[in-house]
Amino acid sequence: MMPMPRPAAVTETTTGAWRPTWSPGHTRPGLPSLTVVHDPHDDYAFMAAALAAHTPALGRITVHPTPVASAPAALAHDLLRSMGKHLPLAGSEDGTYWTGNTETAWRAVAAWILALRIGHVVVTRTHRISARHFEHLFALRELTKIRLTLLCHGPLPPVLAAALAVLPYEAVHSLAAARRAVAAPAPAPPPCAGRFAWWEAGEQFLPDEGEPCFLLPTRRTPGRGHIEAVVRRLGRAVLPLPAAGRFPPEPDEHTTLLAHRLHARIAHPVHAAALAARIFTGRPAAQLQQLPAAKAAPARTTRGRECQTPFWAVDLIEAARRFGQLEGREPSARPLRLSPWDQAAVTEAAHTCGVVEHQPSRSSRHPAAATPRSPRPAATHRGAGSTPAPNRAA
Repeated sequence: MMPMPRPAAVTETTTGAWRPTWSPGHTRPGLPSLTVVHDPHDDYAFMAAALAAHTPALGRITVHPTPVASAPAALAHDLLRSMGKHLPLAGSEDGTYWTGNTETAWRAVAAWILALRIGHVVVTRTHRISARHFEHLFALRELTKIRLTLLCHGPLPPVLAAALAVLPYEAVHSLAAARRAVAAPAPAPPPCAGRFAWWEAGEQFLPDEGEPCFLLPTRRTPGRGHIEAVVRRLGRAVLPLPAAGRFPPEPDEHTTLLAHRLHARIAHPVHAAALAARIFTGRPAAQLQQLPAAKAAPARTTRGRECQTPFWAVDLIEAARRFGQLEGREPSARPLRLSPWDQAAVTEAAHTCGVVEHQPSRSSRHPAAATPRSPRPAATHRGAGSTPAPNRAA
């Protein structure tokens, strides 16, 4: 199968923030076929075929929606998990705020789909999802041009039947046809050569108190005595990393482990990219001269020199760029500039990934208190079901 180019984001040629809303009268022509697999008797063989089709390395994921989770952001969370991205396990109100915001959660999904070159999304048990979830799925299909396959293990819900009355689709009823449908190649299958295998990061999701940690790279490689002092202080092994600005294109074993943690433990694209940029440049992302391009291109180091973006960070950087487009941000020299609550989330993400500072500050030891007085303004455009901004007293 010949690799095809990465799909282009709709926001490359549009303005304003993308919202996960769909109107049947504005369906984009030329989209890959919508497929509906109808399994009225809930035969487990249909489900088994869909689960077996999950192959992220080939650009195909299977999403198994969380039962009775009807919040508008819930299906977005399931999609993130299907791509190996996990929501924060714990953290400050600031650091986890975005997860309950419907539009932000769906923009994160769209950004990862575009950056990771996901081209086929299979969703099971769609007879149980809400009307709003169908709207968001169809909007996601319009934006990313994914092949969308829906499995209904029971009667077709009225909202889906109404959508199919105006959408071209392929109906599948037999098990043999269902197996072909769920295993259909993605419209834009990703080339595997030269890509970081982010899909192999599944085992790195749950942090372990005794797992090895990493010192945040600086311009100089720390000496043995300094590392031994950190080991004694933390009571954990410390794995060495290259010095900031000196990461080779091909990651070593320790860098691969850290990159897998970044991919698996940070669901927000900008937070993941900010931590990655801080690691390989040695400089806080908010102070970078520019966001590194979505290829092995130069980024600024702590001394203003250029360094190559290591390829394990390319997809993270690309996802952040896509997310910025979907937020409707204008291109700027510093697109990774972080708000106070974003900074809190990045600090907490570093803690979750086992990345520690050479001289830990109070915020490093207590990430939840990183921004105790950061008054977040209320969201200007919140989707239905979005989490309202916290209201702190002055």
